[in-house]
Amino acid sequence: MYSPHWFHSSSKTSCPPGILITQRGEEVMHTIVFLFLGAAGLFPVTFHQTGTCFHMKKYLLIALLITGIDKGMHAQPNPAATDSLKIDSLRKMLPVLKGIRRVICMIRLVEYFYDGAPVAGSNPRDSVPYYGKLILDESRKINYRKGMAIGLMAAPTQSESIRASNVREALKIGEQTGDEEIMGWACQLLARAELTPDEREMERYAAASLDHFHKSGNILREVAEGNWVADGFREVGQYEKTFDLQKRLLDLLKSDSSLEFAWGHLQAKIWGNWDLSELYSVIGDYETALTYMRICNELDKDGFLLDISGIFYNMGKYDSALIYWTRMRNGPDWNNPQHWKPGKLLAMGGLASIYIATKRYDSAFKILNPNLIYFDSLSKYATANWKHVGGYGKMTCSESLAKAYSEQGLFKTALAYARQAIDFAIKDSRIVNVMGTYLQLSTIFHGLGNNDSAYDYLVKYHAIKDSIENKQAILRLYNAKKDAETQKKQDQILLLDKDNKLKSQQLKENAQQRNILLILVAALFLTGALLYRSIALKRKNERLKLENQLAILKLESEKKQAELKRQATELQLQALRVQMNPHFIFNSLSSINWFIMENDREMASDYLTRFSKLMRMVLNAQKPMIPLEDELKMLELYIDLERLRFNQVFDYSLTFTNAVDSGTISIPPMLLQPFCENAIWHGLMNKEGKGHLAINICSEENTLKCTITDDGVGRRQAAIFKSKSLRRERSMGLEITRERLALFSQEHQAEAGFRIEDIEDENGTGKGTRVILTIAYKADIEKVA
Repeated sequence: MYSPHWFHSSSKTSCPPGILITQRGEEVMHTIVFLFLGAAGLFPVTFHQTGTCFHMKKYLLIALLITGIDKGMHAQPNPAATDSLKIDSLRKMLPVLKGIRRVICMIRLVEYFYDGAPVAGSNPRDSVPYYGKLILDESRKINYRKGMAIGLMAAPTQSESIRASNVREALKIGEQTGDEEIMGWACQLLARAELTPDEREMERYAAASLDHFHKSGNILREVAEGNWVADGFREVGQYEKTFDLQKRLLDLLKSDSSLEFAWGHLQAKIWGNWDLSELYSVIGDYETALTYMRICNELDKDGFLLDISGIFYNMGKYDSALIYWTRMRNGPDWNNPQHWKPGKLLAMGGLASIYIATKRYDSAFKILNPNLIYFDSLSKYATANWKHVGGYGKMTCSESLAKAYSEQGLFKTALAYARQAIDFAIKDSRIVNVMGTYLQLSTIFHGLGNNDSAYDYLVKYHAIKDSIENKQAILRLYNAKKDAETQKKQDQILLLDKDNKLKSQQLKENAQQRNILLILVAALFLTGALLYRSIALKRKNERLKLENQLAILKLESEKKQAELKRQATELQLQALRVQMNPHFIFNSLSSINWFIMENDREMASDYLTRFSKLMRMVLNAQKPMIPLEDELKMLELYIDLERLRFNQVFDYSLTFTNAVDSGTISIPPMLLQPFCENAIWHGLMNKEGKGHLAINICSEENTLKCTITDDGVGRRQAAIFKSKSLRRERSMGLEITRERLALFSQEHQAEAGFRIEDIEDENGTGKGTRVILTIAYKADIEKVA
């Protein structure tokens, strides 16, 4: 997989003050450079969920300040020069200031160095703790509480635990004084993993930081912290939140006219557009992704050529990818002796990917073979993070070599490299690389004539691919809805503008006509009367004409909105239809075939009749909401088919606790089937003896409650059976249902969700599983749908 992001010349300099870290020594340098590569997209630093961006990216500014590879230092002279002049001015003022004014001057210097503004002869890593200690000492002498809070957060410490304690003390000062800005800084620092290991607490601090900066009116800090939060959403697949937040942040940044910290503003704008480019790449909209990446490249003066090359590669436009790669290679920064060797070798691996795609295998081998030797040595003999870098480099080289040899028909050689690649990809949870290597292994085993292994890897590939495509479909749907809303607002603004212009034009015409009438009445009353009549008729005709034009514009606007809604509906249906398990259809047809082969015509006919009814009902359920009674009919048909197929090894019951009018309550189609499928396949099929599946429906205060209970082996024992199975396919039913319920809640502003409970005896032995599904409904929900 071609990944160009290692070579970013710009840095998110609005990240938390990495210079507050107190680690020392060569190992710190290794750690910082390693984390820089992770933040830039070279490989993911393995942290936990949304905490990833909060912990990892804090080191990016440090890495760039230490290694000196920030191209922005010379590519963006205006912001850098502007901030440098302000820093020089503050430094000259400092010796003559005293008391609070002197502390405030030093606080402002800390803010500039915090943003990483490039200043000749200054190192932010040293400057921030230096001024932080002075601020803390002098603020304590004059009892200036804001200065004490800033000093506590910026001054050097002996350990992370002491630093965390200092930041929490600063937060208390902010809370006691009601200073929103201090609370924003403190919460921003506490949202990092080295100070707050608990993920939920980190997320809470990140959200609080945004809120405090917003209340303080500090737009730049709100946008800077928001960039990290949006990155975290994107990394864990919460694409809708990323889209909304980054759009809001870019709009917010446009409204900030102060531009006091010019360098920070530039970086915030660059990385907001970069996040949106990455987001559109995820859903396969490379044209839009390219638009945003070109904005980054213009702002950073050709600092994102490698990213643009990567987008063209993903589009299959290899000539364009090579052109931009060559432009990057010929740039002034390539021969910078301070560039990190592994990063340059990985960029060369990107060139090798282009060579392989264009069948230039010999050129690719000249790059990949030396690279593999280097990274293999690094993975074997280096320590800590350097070892991880070697493992990642070895994986990318092995992936490319496996592809090159496979395309040339050398499948045995390709297999060895593919196995090297998959080991690291699985270990490091690199889902995209795992998916690509699974497909490569399927192709290789097919070429070797081992079709069983080829099929197994193909199934694994499709399992990951279906999960990614499902998220892509949901995001496309979300974007379509957003586009429809935006178009509607634009149409409303256009209509209002047209209306205002009409009124203004009418006022001008009225004024002109009154003047003409006054002049004509003064001259000749009779002529004026005749002229007045003629003008009145003219005004009437013009008004009718303008009204007709306005009506035409309104009809055109309604037509556009209807078309956008239609597209959104099609995307929604596409996302929802993926829930029907193709394995069930295959197994059902296999059962019919078995009945026929056994000459059991009655059973085959009965099974086929029921199966066709179910298929007809599923295909006819095109609406986003269907009556509950239709859903229950489809569910009973599905369960009856499973009972027939598995020779009546279980029975079931469908009961209503209270009076439920299933004909008037509407829910999304095929909502209960995934839970029943899990109960049958994982609970009842593994039970010795006959099992029972109970489905209970009740309605309370406009909330539908569905309880699905089985007396199978329980989830713990089912997991053991599954681990022993030769085919460990991952069911997507519950994940799809969870996302459908989230989409339903957002669309109708009605709560919907489910929880799963284990049924155990007094010894803790699993005796079954209970799923409780709740969904709020309204009397007019069908109209809303």
